[in-house]
Amino acid sequence: MLITCDNNMQMGYIYLMPSEATVEYTLEESDIGLYYDLESLSIPRIKWLGMGQILSQMRLSVKTYREAVNNVFHCEYWNDLDSEGYMMGIELYLTEDILLPLVAHQAFKVYDIRWRNQDFRVLTLDAYLDVLNKNNVIYPLTPEKDAFVILSIDPASKVARVMALISGRDDLYPVDYLRQPLFVLANSSRSFERQ
Repeated sequence: MLITCDNNMQMGYIYLMPSEATVEYTLEESDIGLYYDLESLSIPRIKWLGMGQILSQMRLSVKTYREAVNNVFHCEYWNDLDSEGYMMGIELYLTEDILLPLVAHQAFKVYDIRWRNQDFRVLTLDAYLDVLNKNNVIYPLTPEKDAFVILSIDPASKVARVMALISGRDDLYPVDYLRQPLFVLANSSRSFERQ
């Protein structure tokens, strides 16, 4: 999974689906190697059937993500959806100070779960305790309810942050792609120290 972070611009992008853009990047070109051994980077896959029970206790919106955005909540920047409403990517505020601890603590994980009498995969984009916060809300991406996002919505600003993707669509969100750690850090503070 490609996650880009330009430290100068303090912006990042998470490519949830494989695309032509993901082929252009390699770990060797990333400043992430200044902090971590590239061979040690991973996105673990864990079977956790009990997570479904936790998700069942969270609020599930009747509105799809597309119906709710700019009505119930606002995006930090913009999250790209395909024509059907499936999320292709997430644009977010991201600096090396945010990205590096997430990588170090393996916040990015893929869980195999059972929820709503179906098998799903959950891709966490933050520490799982923050992802599974009971105040977060689950939004279906489409009326088919085969893919969802977990949102943390700031009560004051109504700005939502995507905390996780829940997917039953391996054709759109292939597990092999989600487990490939392609963390591309540009303009790291350490890269300037080397010059």
